[in-house]
Amino acid sequence: MRSVFIGIGGFLGRIDGETRCAFWADEPVDHDFDPMRLITVDLAKTPSAAAAREISWDDVQVDDCFTGPNGNVNGTTLGPRWPELRLEGAVYLERGFLDTLPAALRPVCPPVGLTGRLCEYMTTVYWPHLTDTRAGKRYAGHYAEVIEERGTLARVAVYPPGSSERPNARTMTMWIDLASAEHCDAGTDSLTEIGVGDAPKRGALFLISGQL
Repeated sequence: MRSVFIGIGGFLGRIDGETRCAFWADEPVDHDFDPMRLITVDLAKTPSAAAAREISWDDVQVDDCFTGPNGNVNGTTLGPRWPELRLEGAVYLERGFLDTLPAALRPVCPPVGLTGRLCEYMTTVYWPHLTDTRAGKRYAGHYAEVIEERGTLARVAVYPPGSSERPNARTMTMWIDLASAEHCDAGTDSLTEIGVGDAPKRGALFLISGQL
């Protein structure tokens, strides 16, 4: 099992407690700070809390804020605690939690003003208790193209997040093993769409982005 997250923008609109708040997913000035558009979340209901058995995995609402490869800050950056909080940032909502929101509150993805495909705004974490080579690993979604194949190894062109539909977007080329969980979320029911052999050559690629 895994938790899948969709990344959107967040503007803090209300503080309900140390970790509970409500935010707007779009620029609040554009709708005169309409309180009916606020999305309420508990920023403490994260994968790390579920891994520590503080909550169940079914109760996860947002991804953690964590440091990924090359020291980049990833995940939810709005908040998370009073009084050390950020008034705006990224919010990665768990897909199941997102589906429970009223249709009028569900944010669009890509967010307004940004481009790209849905996979470029997605992350996933595989639950650590699994008997699976992906257990406890994090992966970030990208759009990519297979250029060359050598067995399970593939040379892929990876688009920077949000750029896959831009003309003349610059890609980063790398060799990865599409059968290795140390490179991508290879395995049963993978979110990665591309592959070697008869698999599609263009589509989602979920590259490893660290451990839970």
